[in-house]
Amino acid sequence: MMRLAVVALLVAASAVTASGLEVWDQVVLNEVYYYVPGFDAHNEYFEILNAGGMTAYLDGAIVTDEGQDGKPEGVFKFPGRPGDTEIPIEPGRYMIIAIDAVEGEVTPDLTIADWELWHPGDDNDNPDVPNLVLCSGADADMALANCGDGLLIATGEDTTAAVDWSTIVDGVNWGDVTDPVPISWLVWVDPEYAPLVPQGNCLGRCPVGIDQNVSSAADWFMMIPSPGELNIPSHPGDCTTSVRGATWGLLKALYR
Repeated sequence: MMRLAVVALLVAASAVTASGLEVWDQVVLNEVYYYVPGFDAHNEYFEILNAGGMTAYLDGAIVTDEGQDGKPEGVFKFPGRPGDTEIPIEPGRYMIIAIDAVEGEVTPDLTIADWELWHPGDDNDNPDVPNLVLCSGADADMALANCGDGLLIATGEDTTAAVDWSTIVDGVNWGDVTDPVPISWLVWVDPEYAPLVPQGNCLGRCPVGIDQNVSSAADWFMMIPSPGELNIPSHPGDCTTSVRGATWGLLKALYR
């Protein structure tokens, strides 16, 4: 009964209309698998989660692992333009983006990905998985470094490889990263990066969907890769999954 009461309150709260970055505030990076067996680029992925109570749209959104050094590498866009409604991410929905959506090399099999990054001319392309496309001015594929890197998602209101930091929705940094990314449009300097994880593990947000906007270390912990599913801590004592402060979308993710 308590769970139903909490859900009822959250549904009522989620009926409030929001727009712009207020809607985007419910969209977070949720899992990053960067240190994988085999050839990295074929098996890396990251996951986006809509932890809110409203459908958001990823049309034109940008993802990149480039930070303060401003290199025009690995900057990719979802098709379309911001404001379009062709790429919805519903409340509680995970979206898996593979660096390359290849089959059968290691688990997880990334042919399950919703999207893959595609660099024309020198990249693998799974015809069954739709592509994010390289931004104008970008000149290299994305590769998430094992020793340390960053990753961000931005609204895409900027249309080239030079990402306007005021459009950044969420970001994470780990390990010995030399060009850290902002972790949101509010926090441009990340005071503490998430620790490195051993091969075969990934980074995951905990509690799921909760973005404290304090530091990468505050929100990200070592996880067992679980694309499209609830995050699984490698050491359950490291973090506690809680519904405190959660939205309806997050509750759906937790209890579906």
